[in-house]
Amino acid sequence: MHSTHTNGKAVSKRDVLRLAKERDVRFVRLAFVDILGISKSVAIPVGELERAIEGRVTFDGGSIDGFVRGEEADMRLLPDLATFAVYPWTSGGHNEARLICNIATPDGEPFEGCPRTALMRAIDDASDVATDVLCGLEVEFYLFDVGPDGVPTTDSNDVGSYFDINESDRGELARIEIVTALESMGIGIASAHHEHGAGQHEIDIKETGLLAAADALITIRTVAKHIATRHGLHATFMPKPAEHLAGSGVHVYFSFARDASDDASGDPDDLAENALFAIGGLLEHAPAFTAICNPTVNSYKRLVAAWDAPIYTVWSYRSANSLVRVPSPEDARSRVEVRSADPACNPYLATAVLLASAANGIRSHTLPGDPLTGSTYELNERERDRRRIRTLPKSLRQALVELDKDVVVRGALGDHVFHAFRDAKVAEYESYRRAVHPWEREAYLRVY
Repeated sequence: MHSTHTNGKAVSKRDVLRLAKERDVRFVRLAFVDILGISKSVAIPVGELERAIEGRVTFDGGSIDGFVRGEEADMRLLPDLATFAVYPWTSGGHNEARLICNIATPDGEPFEGCPRTALMRAIDDASDVATDVLCGLEVEFYLFDVGPDGVPTTDSNDVGSYFDINESDRGELARIEIVTALESMGIGIASAHHEHGAGQHEIDIKETGLLAAADALITIRTVAKHIATRHGLHATFMPKPAEHLAGSGVHVYFSFARDASDDASGDPDDLAENALFAIGGLLEHAPAFTAICNPTVNSYKRLVAAWDAPIYTVWSYRSANSLVRVPSPEDARSRVEVRSADPACNPYLATAVLLASAANGIRSHTLPGDPLTGSTYELNERERDRRRIRTLPKSLRQALVELDKDVVVRGALGDHVFHAFRDAKVAEYESYRRAVHPWEREAYLRVY
């Protein structure tokens, strides 16, 4: 493996070795994610970097949930050299770098259960209708206080709301440091600000390649948690950390190039034809991709009629609580914003299923119907039936039922990922269903 350019730039082995030497890197983390999107890594001394670049570092895949059977345990890490970045902090006084990896079988073939490989496959599969597609992200998360025992809480001394500024707020200072760190690692930041909830923040990622955008979300989660601890805080990307607080989402922007025929009307608000069909595909497959984009039991505490969370399969130019929104154009590209996903998702799988849904809409010329004006929460049942608007799943279990029925979304995952993900999520839901929660004791223990 002499060079890679999956993130849109060519980087050679020589480039990486030179950068590691120039930055006095002592250790390199070979990073990857499991089926659930949880970050994992194998740390190597820099002297082993060349061996790692050549794909000769292995790990026990049998220890990772959803990866392999025991007889296939020795998996290989294949670094994407374009993801080489030095962390803007030291570990034990030493500089540390990071390479994001794909997973390969012992004979070097792409492993079908690797989430990052699943996204690369989805990008390739969609290339017949979705070329030159860029992706941007708006990522929401909370910075909470840590208790005296070191356990994270859901408390914050921050009382701010949208776009508030309080330079004495530790969360504000931490967010500034997080943004600075991300930029130093090569991630383009469009903006950052305080969000609705007390202690809630948002960081917006500039449009980039689909794979690079998914890599960016993984990096944001790692960097935010590390820096938060230095401020006595805990960063959480849990979708709904408390009932009285706004949920955290990830708004995913797809940006489509326009051609000459798209500009015939002269109206800059007119969507590119492929963007319109993409919206149709997203609305059609939304119930199924919700299982992937909203993958936890807690995710469905956010998808309720409050705080502009989407609950119906509708699109709009203006409504903040539509599932798909079309932002005002800034240039010659058409943008489509999917608002339902949350930051607990595996970004590789979420991007894969969203892209596959959009591409299927383009291939099938799926029209999305008329855009909605006003709040989606005001839609009554008769109006929803007339417009064939569906409700998003209200639980992880419902979402898994929808996933089972959708061949397009399942196809984007591949058989291995689909079954491994589904098995893990069925077990998660059953564990939740059998647990006795504090609300139940409060409601029933004395009454009955």
